[in-house]
Amino acid sequence: MKGKVIFLFLAWKELRYAKMKFLLMIGIITLITSLVLSISGLANGLSVDNASAIKNMPADTYVVKTGDTHQLERSQLTEQDISSIKGGSPLGLKMVEINQGDKTVNVSLFGADPESAFMPTTAEHAKLAPYEVLADPGLKKEGFEIGDSFTYDDKEWTIKGFTEKRFSYGHTPAIFTSLETWEDLFGDSSVYQAVLFTNEKTIDTPSKMESVSKEEILSNVPGYSAEQGSLNMMVIFLLIISAIVLATFFYVMTLQKLHQYGVLKAIGTKVSVLLRSLFAQISTLTIAGIVAGNVVTYGLTFVIPAGVPFELSITMILSNSALILLMAWIGSLLSFRSIVTVDPLQAIGSVK
Repeated sequence: MKGKVIFLFLAWKELRYAKMKFLLMIGIITLITSLVLSISGLANGLSVDNASAIKNMPADTYVVKTGDTHQLERSQLTEQDISSIKGGSPLGLKMVEINQGDKTVNVSLFGADPESAFMPTTAEHAKLAPYEVLADPGLKKEGFEIGDSFTYDDKEWTIKGFTEKRFSYGHTPAIFTSLETWEDLFGDSSVYQAVLFTNEKTIDTPSKMESVSKEEILSNVPGYSAEQGSLNMMVIFLLIISAIVLATFFYVMTLQKLHQYGVLKAIGTKVSVLLRSLFAQISTLTIAGIVAGNVVTYGLTFVIPAGVPFELSITMILSNSALILLMAWIGSLLSFRSIVTVDPLQAIGSVK
């Protein structure tokens, strides 16, 4: 048993001996982790702020007007178009300005069937009367509360409740009203942007309409692809840079101890023991840095201004942390090669 854990003994003794060197490495990994998570949190926050109304809506297929770009707000379906499609639920969308006293707020007004699964749920399980809306919690930052009234199109509206999940579109809070209110608001000129379906394989659509996936609608939300593509590219480059930086640090650390590894090999220590010892050190340092980086990033959420779209999720944190750990392991391969190829005789000769 003692022989099986000797690599842990070697790793731990060195960690205790060179505390400052290893603390510096933990600090570097902490900064890398915090930077990766911060940019990922910004990307996630912009995604929620720009398109959470689409992401959180349980629609898999959208029937929209045939066109080159499948931007939801550009699709115009009349009531006759809606009636020509069997099944599904109509969805209206209009970017509007609402007024409360001297305050003006830009919002996305959605019209949906209150009895369908596409109407968001609220903690209050509110039922919508004419000109009542369910609002995205983002409106709370503008000072709105349940029961507050606002005006749009010379009509008075009331906030009946706030949605449990975030629903925003085009970086504006979304408000949802019933189809009854939508039709009364726009009268004979009522138009809709899509007909929503869930888990439908084939949909019979007229020639001037087409069915598109949720992912395609999401990618055509104005600015969504550009924002996410740019920030995700930054994260990818950061991960590549982190692999190079960590590989350099681990390699230099290994070169400094190469004569020691040579002496250990000369007295009969197996190469596998040395490799496992270095792997244990690298894993311990990286995991400690990742944990510290997660703590630092979580602390940033308390000081970032409320207007900055920053969102952390467990899935994002775990995936990025796992990628950083993987980058550290990949970066350690160069150090492993140095240990395997070191000549004990030359290493002993270099000991001073």
